[in-house]
Amino acid sequence: MPADHAADALALADDALLAPGIRHVVATLRAGMRAGPDITTMPLGEARACYAAQQQLWRPRVPPGVTIRRFSIATGAGPLPAVAVRAQGGQLSAARVLYLHGGGWVLGSVDTHLAAMARLALGSGTEVVGIDYRLAPEAPFPAALHDCLSAWHWLEADSAGRRLFIAGDSAGANLALAAMLELRGQHATMPAAALLFYGVFGPDCRGESSDRFGSGDYGLSTARMAWFRSNYLQAAGEAGTTDARISPLLADLTGLPPMLIMAAQCDPLADDSRALARRACVAGLVVTEAEQPGLVHGFLQMAAVVPEAATALNDAARYLSARCSAPLG
Repeated sequence: MPADHAADALALADDALLAPGIRHVVATLRAGMRAGPDITTMPLGEARACYAAQQQLWRPRVPPGVTIRRFSIATGAGPLPAVAVRAQGGQLSAARVLYLHGGGWVLGSVDTHLAAMARLALGSGTEVVGIDYRLAPEAPFPAALHDCLSAWHWLEADSAGRRLFIAGDSAGANLALAAMLELRGQHATMPAAALLFYGVFGPDCRGESSDRFGSGDYGLSTARMAWFRSNYLQAAGEAGTTDARISPLLADLTGLPPMLIMAAQCDPLADDSRALARRACVAGLVVTEAEQPGLVHGFLQMAAVVPEAATALNDAARYLSARCSAPLG
């Protein structure tokens, strides 16, 4: 079989893995990829606007019944924009979650991820706090990590004994795991648990999942991941790939809290989550591994139009709710 026909056959075989509810989303992603320039070739402002517009394709409307409060957190680098989301009425939430949005350290905001945060808050009965950490390339590594740590310390001081969690998707999951490693080194208060969605944890985007799903036909591509990394690392360069604050999969994970590690099957980063789950188990951590069959990178924002994504997000909310009452330690 000619090489191009073999590639077509492989694509068809991989398409058969897709969950029924997400096939129309993948078709939309492919049409957009073929119709216009990739965001990696756009001026930065246009790339961010394009990313935000793409999220709107999935109709990520904030569900009714939530209260949204916008505020800022004082940090050494200046005010850090933040948003707190919780169910309307009732008593103050017994637990709070620091949520770190994805977008390759370059794109995204609390607004692109607000609907997912609201669904998580409603489903778990917690208050979810998101931050607009500084983005690369204007603020390369370690600026975003420093912002996440500042937000965590603020949350701890502001929470009057309430149980605290950390969560993030994609680059946000990377920042959440890196922040926990830093907190461990500081002998600071750790989250009661972490929720890590389809994160980037390793030093490169190589392996079976990236070979199979990294063309861009399923959304995220290995080329885009390389662009994200180059913007984020900058001065750190190749040396940054061995820094556990950038590639937390390289770290000793001993002493970290329980984790929900939720991957998407049809995602070039799926191998990172699988490897993290293995390493966390070896380190003796309490791990809940929940790979989502047939879903693609970024599925949390698709919950309004993809039933399987909504189910995954509801499962994460139930995990969080259960951890709210689980014994600590």
